Amino acid sequence: MQAHAILEKAKLIKNAKGKPVKVVLPYRAYRELVELKISQEIYERPETQEAIRSAKRDVAAGRVRRFKTVAEALRWLDK
Repeated sequence: MQAHAILEKAKLIKNAKGKPVKVVLPYRAYRELVELKISQEIYERPETQEAIRSAKRDVAAGRVRRFKTVAEALRWLDK
């Protein structure tokens, strides 16, 4: 769901002073936000960051393999 669609469908619940205190979202938008948060947490892990840095070093050093298909890559991994 696009951000503008979420904003259009979200319903704010306000307190007596008019301050937003809760929001009601479509379930699909809620699930997407939870999945995004999970992805962010994985990305922020130190071991993930180190794996990304290592992969960048490998690419810069030319330590890469190119495959035409996923099946070809999987066969290579199985060796």
